[in-house]
Amino acid sequence: MSDQVILGISNTHHYRFTLVDLTETAKEPMFLHSLNKEMSVFLSKTMMGALFLAEMTKNQQKVSIQWKDDSNKQALAYSDRYGKMKSVAYSASHEEGDIRNEFILGQGIMKVIRWDFDSDTYQSYTNLVEDTFEVNFIKYLTESEQIKAIVGMEVYPFDFPGNDFSAKGLFFEALPDAPEESFKYLISKIQPLVKKEAFWGLSIDDMLTSLQTEIGSELEVLSKESPEFLCDCSRHKVADIIASLGKQEADSIIDEFGKIEITCEFCRTAYQFDSFDVEKFFNQ
Repeated sequence: MSDQVILGISNTHHYRFTLVDLTETAKEPMFLHSLNKEMSVFLSKTMMGALFLAEMTKNQQKVSIQWKDDSNKQALAYSDRYGKMKSVAYSASHEEGDIRNEFILGQGIMKVIRWDFDSDTYQSYTNLVEDTFEVNFIKYLTESEQIKAIVGMEVYPFDFPGNDFSAKGLFFEALPDAPEESFKYLISKIQPLVKKEAFWGLSIDDMLTSLQTEIGSELEVLSKESPEFLCDCSRHKVADIIASLGKQEADSIIDEFGKIEITCEFCRTAYQFDSFDVEKFFNQ
């Protein structure tokens, strides 16, 4: 069963919304990088966050979220507004007596980058607080984007009793003309709903129906997309990395190891270059 993103608007309350089932897409990096339960949860939520931010853009921007906390846990996720994503995460061991788990980040930095082909790159930061990813994501939106938003995420790792792996989320973003009363009303309805385990067990279409019932008004669907894990690495891009080393450095690696091998951080594809390859693209 493929993943799905539903994009829409609440005309009654002047909010845009995103609903996402990212289960299969999140499994790809989880297996590629042999992530433990803790980092499977954190990376899945980071991927959803990148997707939510990408959906806020009005053009073909890509968005990345990168964070690292004081226990050296770190994650990086890229997404465009169509849900084409790549991501990677690195686990860390907690010190003895540290009670943090897959729900709590430590202090650190979260960095968000937006870019597209014909505009300057935009970077923004927020300091992580020792709380959930969702709290830190809202903190970023409030401090750096100055928007009101409601976020719900739920990730069930494989060893969660009675459940297969699942990664779903929702995002409500206030439009410029949204009154304060709408935010208060929506958060009073949505927050109790996202705390119910049964809500996250629904299909994404039934989640939409449940939301409409809860808030007592229609949510207009504008589009639906199918997210997927899609790395954009290529042999040509890796060759550019080798070219940046300079011919002398590249030749010294060839002399020592007989080849140059570079493995993509995201999809784990290994690209190999021998002396003939190196000579060819430096001559070009």
